[in-house]
Amino acid sequence: DALHEVTCDIEEGEFVALLGADGSGKTTFAKLLNGIIPHVLKGTLSGEVLFRGTPTTGLQMTELVREVGLTLQDPDVQLFLDSIEEELAFGPENLGIPPAEIENRIARALEIMEITDIRTKSPKTLSGGQKQRLVIASILTMGTRTIILDEALSMLDQAVKKELLRTLRRMSSEEKMTVIITSQDAEDIYQYCDKMILLSRGRLACVGRPREILRSSSFLTSLGIEPPQILEAIDRAKAEGLTGLSDRLYDAFISQLSESREARIT
Repeated sequence: DALHEVTCDIEEGEFVALLGADGSGKTTFAKLLNGIIPHVLKGTLSGEVLFRGTPTTGLQMTELVREVGLTLQDPDVQLFLDSIEEELAFGPENLGIPPAEIENRIARALEIMEITDIRTKSPKTLSGGQKQRLVIASILTMGTRTIILDEALSMLDQAVKKELLRTLRRMSSEEKMTVIITSQDAEDIYQYCDKMILLSRGRLACVGRPREILRSSSFLTSLGIEPPQILEAIDRAKAEGLTGLSDRLYDAFISQLSESREARIT
């Protein structure tokens, strides 16, 4: 079994970090959320996965696809058409959306993902970060309000990763979309997310706000999760008997985590 006794809630408009080592169950969790399991990948499912109060087993896959979008680690596997406009129109065309509405959705998705300048380019000429943004934009044109990024940050350099996270934070804060990112690295995400869900060997290790979860680097390390560097520095200072320094660093760290969501996107 991939997951055992996992119970948690994700609220609409939340930015959630789903963290764990390889094999912890993150990808299985993601595929349960958008219905790939059990609609496409069969298996034994005990309990329920509810989307807006309705079990995903009681929804058609076509309904779930337009409600919950999933992006993968390698964007190239989700891009297969010759032009960006074709990529963006493909989903809504298959949903029977009128052409005028499709055009409006394309323009809005490009604006949200901050890639209006690449509209006339070929997907093959884009950078890795631009491709990830295009994949997300193609999901948005379907009217999707929940986006899951399964290890989608792992192939990006730090600068590109940070810019994408800022865009995703804006989507959550301003557009009230739900964003869920799976990762092994808390360093990348902790400043942007509202909630952390930690998995270990298919079980729920803990769930809570970043300030509730990020108390010990050794705890995260024991789960195979890369802790924030500042948390490692705090623990080193404490281990060396520098209690005053560790307390000051921790107070500053908590203060940072307590900032408003809007402040984190500037």
